[in-house]
Amino acid sequence: MNKLKDIIYDKSDILVALIIISIAGLVIFSRIEAILAYPETFAASIKPVAVTEPAVTTGENNTSSSAAIEGTGNSSDKVDMLAIYINYGESLQSVAEKFVAVDLFSTTEEFLSAVENANVQTQIKTGNFIIPSNATHKEVIEAIIKPGL
Repeated sequence: MNKLKDIIYDKSDILVALIIISIAGLVIFSRIEAILAYPETFAASIKPVAVTEPAVTTGENNTSSSAAIEGTGNSSDKVDMLAIYINYGESLQSVAEKFVAVDLFSTTEEFLSAVENANVQTQIKTGNFIIPSNATHKEVIEAIIKPGL
């Protein structure tokens, strides 16, 4: 009799686990379309960003590295917001070229010296950075040493 009880107790745990897995599978299977449609639903709820000039492309993979985004406010005090993407492992020279391409710095040497003067050569983060077109060199350096979007 004890042997029969042991078999029932051992098998009941496995049976309960299989029932839970089956129920979870049925729920996922019945909602698979809604789960797969979530990225489109989420994207539709986000306000699109208007680009006022073409993106600057660099590198072999031709990913967009920067673009001007329309600012808000009056036309007299309109400031463009610049989106600059810094890739992981990208050289400081390449990053400098991106900032020169969007006219935040006039030369790559100017960017490199600003980074060196701030002593942040190894602190530049990767990601997407939104920087106003009228930002000072100090503000640009402060923005890129904080984690990007």
